[in-house]
Amino acid sequence: MIKKKGSAFFLLIIVVCLLAFSLSKLLPITFSGEIPAAEKIPSAGADTEDTYEEENPAYEEENPNSENPGEENAPSQIPETRTDPAEPDPAVPEKNDNHSPQHQYIIEQLSFLQSPIPGALVTSRDSQLPGAPRTYRNGTHEGLDYYDGACGVPIKNGDPVYAAGEGIILRIDHEYTELTEEERSRILQVSGEQEKTPADILDKLRGRQVWIQHSGDIKTIYAHLSGVADLHEGDRVKAGDFIGTIGNSGTSDGVQGTSANSHLHFEIWIGERYLGEGLSAKEARALLKEILE
Repeated sequence: MIKKKGSAFFLLIIVVCLLAFSLSKLLPITFSGEIPAAEKIPSAGADTEDTYEEENPAYEEENPNSENPGEENAPSQIPETRTDPAEPDPAVPEKNDNHSPQHQYIIEQLSFLQSPIPGALVTSRDSQLPGAPRTYRNGTHEGLDYYDGACGVPIKNGDPVYAAGEGIILRIDHEYTELTEEERSRILQVSGEQEKTPADILDKLRGRQVWIQHSGDIKTIYAHLSGVADLHEGDRVKAGDFIGTIGNSGTSDGVQGTSANSHLHFEIWIGERYLGEGLSAKEARALLKEILE
């Protein structure tokens, strides 16, 4: 009987010891408040940087000086697409939508015209616009010049020139003799002594020309040509018909027998006034752009 009691007591002690050992291991975890590392919840956005850089590997190469490209360009922080208009290119001035009633009438009156050189823009240089001073002959530029490098398309000697609108050939210079250097110097000297360039001298300085009479009192002049089409005075032409080729006749380069600085000089006349007369360069450009582009 005593042996049985002793065995039971011994087993009880062993069980108590085991329970005490187990509790000693569990209690620190229970009261410490720690969460096992494998169960930690990541803070919001912790891996956003890595994800964005991984999806956009070119960004860091394009912005090598960015201190933290991933953070600055996380998807929620990418700047909105710019909607402001881009800075205007000074070489390609914008059209003016605020014309005076008089200018709006002129635009409507000349709306049938088009550029005599396909795809060409109105020059970016004020000196090539109507109204620009021509001090070497004591006069004023009465037309629009199309030079290479200033009108958006290549301009070369011998390139075709086309009628800007429907009309009748009023003049076409099949027979043309270039001025000599001495003749040109002489007429420029005479012109410089006058209040303005005399009409007959200005006509010589335009070189080989084609004139087209359009509806009403509208006329266009194409000057400094190197050649003209097989047309004659009185022939009817349509807009886009070939009328001649670009050259430099009547210019200082032309009289020297070179093809340097070849260009088209193009005038638009309404009655006795050329388009752009009395206007600033800005006003003349805006008007010409509305009509020809």
